[in-house]
Amino acid sequence: MQRLADAFAQSWVNLKIVAVVFLIGLLIERLLPAQRKQPLRHIAFNLGYVAFVIFLNTLILPPLMALMQPIVRAHGLAIPLAFPDGAGWQVLQALAFFFIFDFFYYWFHRAQHTLAIAWPLHKLHHSEVSVNITTTLRHHWLEEPLRIWLILLPMGLLFDQKPVTVGWIASAMMLVGYYVHLNIRLPLGPLTPVIAGPQWHRIHHSVEPQHKDRNFASLFPVFDLVFGTYCRPRKGEYPATGLHSAEDLNGPLRATLSPFRDWHTMFRRRRESAANKIERVAVERKTDQQGHSDREQHVGQE
Repeated sequence: MQRLADAFAQSWVNLKIVAVVFLIGLLIERLLPAQRKQPLRHIAFNLGYVAFVIFLNTLILPPLMALMQPIVRAHGLAIPLAFPDGAGWQVLQALAFFFIFDFFYYWFHRAQHTLAIAWPLHKLHHSEVSVNITTTLRHHWLEEPLRIWLILLPMGLLFDQKPVTVGWIASAMMLVGYYVHLNIRLPLGPLTPVIAGPQWHRIHHSVEPQHKDRNFASLFPVFDLVFGTYCRPRKGEYPATGLHSAEDLNGPLRATLSPFRDWHTMFRRRRESAANKIERVAVERKTDQQGHSDREQHVGQE
């Protein structure tokens, strides 16, 4: 019970911080919105769902992080990633950590879109038809634990990272997430291939066919350039967003249960397909056996 009480207390603190960030972002978005007159009910749903996710993450993530530590101590390579003292060098060290993080994030994010079993969990985030700063945390509650194990754990196994380093990397990347989801017209011009921005990331959320599976990186588009998934937005291009299926997941139960329903449907179809294949093989075998028996009978009559 104490763990639950602590999670409630900490999640309340986290929620107040997020509320301030959301308020600032929503005010900025009013200056030059990419999409005007976004329905307030969409923002209201995000706010309610985010509160639920923040509590669950506050409850679940610390034990998961604690489970990682003995694994890293026992099997980590502890490759040093230290730069000399001095403000300039420390900035470079931070950029190096961000770059490494984004490499792992790129492949994690790309797998979420390209692996059939991974997409249902990420679908909630992309069902947003009114992308804005509140979309940043519109993720299924199971996504963050997966990020811990598939991004931070590999980083921890490879590089010598202190817990405080992991903490501020995660915080900084969260700020990047708020920034790229802003509903604002902010073209970066020649910097577009260098650093992610709201227009570049909006292409990732686009419903247009030519934008499908593009712009996976969190901060450095260079990974999309190198691995062939880069799409530079045209001047003034701010496409509509959402799912190609137009599925609406704006409901607490729909948002929470959607991946489980999709997985159930997926596995059921696979079982049906396997059963049909077995039945088809059995029919073909029976037909072959019948044909062989008929031939033997015909030979015996001769």
